[in-house]
Amino acid sequence: MNYEAFAEFYDRFFGDFLEDLPFYQGYAERAGSPLLEVGCGTGRLTIPLAAAGFRVVGLDASAAMLARARARAERVGVADRILWIQGDATREIPPGPYSMAFIPLNTFLHFDSLEAQQAVLRHLHRALEPGGLLLLDCLNPDAALLGENGQLYARSWHEDAETGTVLVWLEARRVDAATQRLELLILMEEHRADGTWRRWAFPSRMRFLWPGELRLLLESCGFALEEMFGTYDLAPYQEDSPQMLVVARRVL
Repeated sequence: MNYEAFAEFYDRFFGDFLEDLPFYQGYAERAGSPLLEVGCGTGRLTIPLAAAGFRVVGLDASAAMLARARARAERVGVADRILWIQGDATREIPPGPYSMAFIPLNTFLHFDSLEAQQAVLRHLHRALEPGGLLLLDCLNPDAALLGENGQLYARSWHEDAETGTVLVWLEARRVDAATQRLELLILMEEHRADGTWRRWAFPSRMRFLWPGELRLLLESCGFALEEMFGTYDLAPYQEDSPQMLVVARRVL
């Protein structure tokens, strides 16, 4: 995905989403500072965690996302507790040691090959302190996901009360079970009050993981799986859970 272009839309759809914050903050209180967020975007989680008193490093590949994050942190008054770094987690993780690292909202799956996912985990293993925590939020590849067939549907919408502009998020999905890839086409349609409209297209893809495979992948990279939850309120993971929320620990 072209995250430089997508950055202007991100906060309109995800900026106020904080349902997962208590999950990360609860484990952060257990682990202590410093924290590392991989795929921090515009600081949706990084900034409230810093506001709660943690020192946080936010890593993202997108300069546009990080520019928005820095401005947001300045406005909130927590810039002195956050270090923003632009980089590719498959190549390098900023040196730690960190007491906890986390990758929210399916970002880990956007490293869309087994080799890339292994590389990220190995870099995180080196960056975490012994016994450090790793939290991952991955979609659950249930029967509904495997039935995706490319049909376009409206996922969400956002209206600007001042201008009357409506932004609609349209999405089509296609699953390649052989490669465990979920191909995405995201269309952003902006409909203005004067009747004109614009459209942007963002192709993207993810490599989804089965629960047993995820456990083995973690173990092969020096982590032990401690817990797997199915929701942000820590319900046990089940076959039809919306998510696989992983809590792992560095053991080697």
